[in-house]
Amino acid sequence: MGIKQNFKIIGSGSYYPKRIVTAEEIDRRVKRAPGWTESHLGVRTRHECVAPETMVTMGCHAIESAINDAGIGWGDVDYVIDCSTSKFRPIPCNAAHFQQSIGAAANGVPCIDLQSTCLGSILAIQFSNALFTTGAYRHILIVASESALQGVDWCDPKSAGLFGDGAAALVLRYSPSDHDLLFAHETFAEHLDLCKVDGGGHFRPSYQYRSDDDREYRFQMDGRNVFRVALRLLPPMVQKMKEAYLETNVDGINCLHVIPHQASPKAVELVRRIIDIPKDRYHVAVREIGNMVAASIPAMIDRVRKSNLLPEQAPLMLLGTSAGYSQAAIIFHS
Repeated sequence: MGIKQNFKIIGSGSYYPKRIVTAEEIDRRVKRAPGWTESHLGVRTRHECVAPETMVTMGCHAIESAINDAGIGWGDVDYVIDCSTSKFRPIPCNAAHFQQSIGAAANGVPCIDLQSTCLGSILAIQFSNALFTTGAYRHILIVASESALQGVDWCDPKSAGLFGDGAAALVLRYSPSDHDLLFAHETFAEHLDLCKVDGGGHFRPSYQYRSDDDREYRFQMDGRNVFRVALRLLPPMVQKMKEAYLETNVDGINCLHVIPHQASPKAVELVRRIIDIPKDRYHVAVREIGNMVAASIPAMIDRVRKSNLLPEQAPLMLLGTSAGYSQAAIIFHS
């Protein structure tokens, strides 16, 4: 479970599209009485990507902010990893679209996409840590840009009311450490149909789209059963992580900060109680930004860093679940 941590986050950035959608507007879209979205889902506002903004422009804003925060230039970036769930086009990769938009300064930097829905940023950090062990990379840029509201099913208010759009980016620097990096990742594919989009791939190609099948091309979630599965499977994984952390950290669990995937207000609060972390070290903004899929966690990292809520060298756990059903956690020192 544990290997050496080989990086430090030296820059972060986030971007929220200009259009703000209130809970009252969501009530109208999902055809519910005024106040339904806030009372049932706990979401007050979120942002929506509408023209002329695109997921590429959002991602580039976040990238520029992260690079400026890191104090480096494009000549210092050795790798770009996009971990978004949203796709600007099926081919080529999102990361190449960001590079094209940025222009000549970014030419030649290798670009890839790494997709694991809501867990994308956790896996991108773990992947980057492994790349740094080769000694071939100095700086890796991770970006997630999500336009989730384009793909929600407004006939399913419990799901559609949770999501929001936005982008976030991180700059990781090769920095060998004496600290262990703890990582766990589990998939239980018997539950894969609990979160899905049937249309758009090989299973149901986009060229077969018909207007009366529109819902098959939108996000579908059995929220009640996803919650039940997570409630059963997530606590044992987190407990193992905490035990492994305690084996090598004399300060105990009392300094550990946690950023969960911003799935829903009710879900993140229940997870906090289960893992027994006080609110001042458990960082959440889902009521204001909604579930930003893979951008949720790096956006929260940017918030806590720039609000000075995360002390230097503080241990940080990133935690979440995703379609699959998958769950993952990573603990490293900030």
